[in-house]
Amino acid sequence: METLSFTFGVLSVVVIIYMVIIVVGIVKVVKQQKQIETINDEVKRLWEAQGHSIDKIYQTIDKNEENIYDSINETRSYIDSRIDKLTVKQIIKS
Repeated sequence: METLSFTFGVLSVVVIIYMVIIVVGIVKVVKQQKQIETINDEVKRLWEAQGHSIDKIYQTIDKNEENIYDSINETRSYIDSRIDKLTVKQIIKS
């Protein structure tokens, strides 16, 4: 009887140790899953922020291109008007 009680006691301790190990493992897995979700959310947020930054850069480039084309057209117009005035003065002097 003593051997049987001792055996049940040892088995009980072994089972309790296994249960503790299993519970600790489950807790660690749950914590890691939460960390993974947090990291995924952060990566998504950063990716979206980067996308918005890239969009702003392209918008700025487009605006600068428009300003450059407008400046070129204004310069051409100004040069044309100066040439016209010069030719008119040349015609009047002749």
